[in-house]
Amino acid sequence: MSSHAPPGSPGHPRLAPDDGYRGIFEASGDAIFVHDPATFAVTDANRRARELTGATLDELRANGLAYIAAVEPFTLERARAHLRRAAAGEPQRFEWRMRAAGSDAPRWVEVTIERVALRGADRLLALVRDFDARKVAEEALRASREELRAANEALERRVAERTAELREREAQLEESQRLARLGAWTWDAATGAVGWDAALCAALGVRADQAPRDLDAFLALLHDDDRERIAATVTRALTHRTPYAYDARFVLPDGRVRHVHGRGRLVFGADGAPTGMVGTAQDVTERREAELRLAEREAYYRSLIENTSDLVTFADAAGVVRYHSPSLTRMLGYPPESHVGSTSFDIIHRDDAVATRAAFAALVANPGKTGVLVYRLRHADGSWRTVESMARTVDPHSADAGIVINTRDVTDRKLAEEALARAKEDAERANRAKSEFLSRMSHELRTPMNSILGFGQLLARAQLPPSHAKGVGHIVSAGRHLLHLINEVLEISRIEAGRESFALEPVALAPAVQEALGLVRPLAQQHGVTLGDFGPDDAGGREAFVVADRRRLVQVLLNLLANAIKYNRPGGAVRVRGAPAADGGWALRVEDTGRGIPADRVGELFTPFARLGAETTDVEGTGLGLALSQRLCEAMGGALALESSGPAGSVFRVDLGAAPHPMGRGEEAARPPAPADVGGEATLLYVEDNLANLTLVEAILMSRPGWRIIPALQGQLGVELAREHLPDLVLLDLHLPDIPGAEVLRRLRADPRTAAIPVVVVSADATPASLERLRRAGADAYLTKPLDVDEFLAVVQRHLPARAT
Repeated sequence: MSSHAPPGSPGHPRLAPDDGYRGIFEASGDAIFVHDPATFAVTDANRRARELTGATLDELRANGLAYIAAVEPFTLERARAHLRRAAAGEPQRFEWRMRAAGSDAPRWVEVTIERVALRGADRLLALVRDFDARKVAEEALRASREELRAANEALERRVAERTAELREREAQLEESQRLARLGAWTWDAATGAVGWDAALCAALGVRADQAPRDLDAFLALLHDDDRERIAATVTRALTHRTPYAYDARFVLPDGRVRHVHGRGRLVFGADGAPTGMVGTAQDVTERREAELRLAEREAYYRSLIENTSDLVTFADAAGVVRYHSPSLTRMLGYPPESHVGSTSFDIIHRDDAVATRAAFAALVANPGKTGVLVYRLRHADGSWRTVESMARTVDPHSADAGIVINTRDVTDRKLAEEALARAKEDAERANRAKSEFLSRMSHELRTPMNSILGFGQLLARAQLPPSHAKGVGHIVSAGRHLLHLINEVLEISRIEAGRESFALEPVALAPAVQEALGLVRPLAQQHGVTLGDFGPDDAGGREAFVVADRRRLVQVLLNLLANAIKYNRPGGAVRVRGAPAADGGWALRVEDTGRGIPADRVGELFTPFARLGAETTDVEGTGLGLALSQRLCEAMGGALALESSGPAGSVFRVDLGAAPHPMGRGEEAARPPAPADVGGEATLLYVEDNLANLTLVEAILMSRPGWRIIPALQGQLGVELAREHLPDLVLLDLHLPDIPGAEVLRRLRADPRTAAIPVVVVSADATPASLERLRRAGADAYLTKPLDVDEFLAVVQRHLPARAT
């Protein structure tokens, strides 16, 4: 379809003509808004649109584009730009954020806008699909990947920081060793005196007069948490007569806390008895505090890694695992240390092993680049889990420092994607089956109608007695009405494609009502119901015209009259009255003398498939008639309502807008005169296996005595006759007993002898897809059965050479 076709042109989409499918419009899962292309005002919206915006249809019409509730940068001006481009004939498809009803947070929607023809006027059709959940999932996936990337970068920074800290620590230790001075101390067992030399006092920053003089003073300087431990260490050394070492905190007189590392040993006398102790002490405060800070940072990062839901793995360049985070147990059921010292390739699905090894090799060969891979791992219980891994070398310049791998379980996501793919495939398969069904049903229903209407038209063109002519007129009228109903059933594909049209024009009320009464009169006779006539008085005392689609108006009246007859009493009556309405329009009332509608079920009256208890009777029906009629009235700018109901009967009222008298033409156009006999000679090849259809075309062509027809009951025979006789035109049916009509067309176009012969397809398959496919294959014209005699002759004559016309 051309994206810039003007309204009403073949490339411009038109909505399907049956507003009875408004139920589908209302039940659509997508929000549908209809806009005026000039003002962008909302003219219609379905139920999902009203739910999404939280506004009634009247509010949407009054507030224009305010329903968008734009969120920066999705502004109203930006929305108008999309609408302007769509109004210019350029279909629009884009993502948008809007505030939905009942939600404070903006929601993501996908919007498609296209210009269409609706009820004879141009409109913009906007389809809005809420895909916030999918968008949120995508954002969550993107965020998780960003988290993985950030975690990798954090790990890289931690390694770099740890390396720098170690170097700093080494420098600090070297500096501490350079600056630290070993101090000596003594203890005399006989007197209990304690002595610190000047070096120890200087190392701890203690004046000589503040140094402890006895064991109690020495123990008093120790931190409360260290005192008992050091006392026990000294006692154990005295008992076992062994050297000892200790680390303790000293709380100096000025309140400073210093970490001291000391060593001590016993001094023995000549008799072998201990006479005291000597030792050394060193201030290691800076080193100890650095170690504590490093331990705290190590604990922080370990907690970070071990508590993440993703599996974090550290491996060397050969793929040997050096570390697995505890989440390995939660994800795959293995202890964290189970694969340390070996590779994890033995638990990778064999169908994924080659791709996984190749991805790991590429990672080693391209340090600094992030690799992402989806594959399957075996769970400890034997099942398979689908995972997604992101890996990167620790050193951006080499893989020698190792590789960090972050792995996430995406089994549920993978299953959801596969289910979505299957659902899409099932939907496409169902759509193909539906299209095939529509094509077949179109052929099966239209083929017998071709004979009925075709021969009926031929009889109508003949000179018949008045009584016979009237009967033939009824046959043609009823046949055309049945054809219209068939068309409505088969135009589901147009509705699904968003194309629907109404021919709204001034319609004379009395002739339309009289046509409907004539069609249901046999039904009234069958049920023993009196059907009243409709005269000038019933039409408001004068010739009234309303704005309507004449065929749809007759369909509404047929539905109402058929219900009034079927649900009436034996010997009852039905009549139609018309009168001006208070709003300046016209009101048609269908009155019956039936049993009435139960008061407690009036609310279900226009609900599809609701038969209000009639399903238990022998009256046939589907419960769709009233719902369909109401939608049709609304589409024509009118309304249908139950005005009253009771034991004496019911009254249904149809309200329609008034129309001025169409000056210069009558409502009922005169039958165009039959085309005059045309001179000239021509040869027509008709490839058709249905003898009734062949006989019909031969009868139609009797008015063209110079046109000779060659019949072919099989496709291959038709191809051979075309090559032999080189006819002026080929009439081709699609459904043939040997080969399809499309194949016949292909062979005719492929043969230089027959490639230029005009081919007019005559088929009961009237689906849009079939028409488009045959036109692309080279068909010059496409006539659908049942044939309109005048149209058939005009199309054939148009494609014949000049000498034949």
